[in-house]
Amino acid sequence: MKVNLNISGFDTEAVFPDKDIKTIHKPLVEKFTRLYQETQQRIVIFLSAPPGSGKSTLAAFWEYLSEQDEHLEPLQVLPFDGFHYPNDILDSNTTERNGETISLRSIKGSYETFNLTELIDKLKQLKVKDPKWPYYDRNLHDPVDDAIDVKRNIVVVEGNWLLLDEPVWQGLHKLADFSVFLDTEADFLQERLVNRKIRGGTSPEDALAFYHQSDAVNVEKVLNHSIKADLNLFMNHDGSFDIQ
Repeated sequence: MKVNLNISGFDTEAVFPDKDIKTIHKPLVEKFTRLYQETQQRIVIFLSAPPGSGKSTLAAFWEYLSEQDEHLEPLQVLPFDGFHYPNDILDSNTTERNGETISLRSIKGSYETFNLTELIDKLKQLKVKDPKWPYYDRNLHDPVDDAIDVKRNIVVVEGNWLLLDEPVWQGLHKLADFSVFLDTEADFLQERLVNRKIRGGTSPEDALAFYHQSDAVNVEKVLNHSIKADLNLFMNHDGSFDIQ
């Protein structure tokens, strides 16, 4: 199926194999509806995956599928990126890495650069009210507080670090009703991320250098230091998925 989706304010054309829709995606969306029907309270789904895996596109596709069938409860995607610390905070704070003091701004996107306290608070609010959710503005390159109205009974929170196996972070999954993790090969993600940078106007040499300086660290961390999800999906090179 070829479908146009809105990802972070940009229209994106995505293609999903019909077989995967029938055996994975539609059954998952149906499962989310059943969870809501059983509890009659808001259902929180985590979709966790490394950079470059297409998690935002997949979450948007699940939202699309949920809106195509009147028997399904429509879901709402809530991006994790809005919990980035603002750039002024990243510029004025440091952390230790490999015995060296570095600026948080230099590792923007790593788990240390997100406001975990605020994320936990918002996740707890999802169960008792309709909170406002932050949004990451890719034109400003900064988060915007209270930009999204949470209105639907099923929400999919999508991001890199939702299942991170680090102190405090490792308890986040308890705030979700169901979790999904996207796994794949690191080399495949490198190819996707480098090509994304090149399409954005970066030279191949600079795109590869950026990957090794930034993305590679986050890819390794997510792939190898995430706790087990309720469902693991493996993404193949052709964009199809296998249930692990």
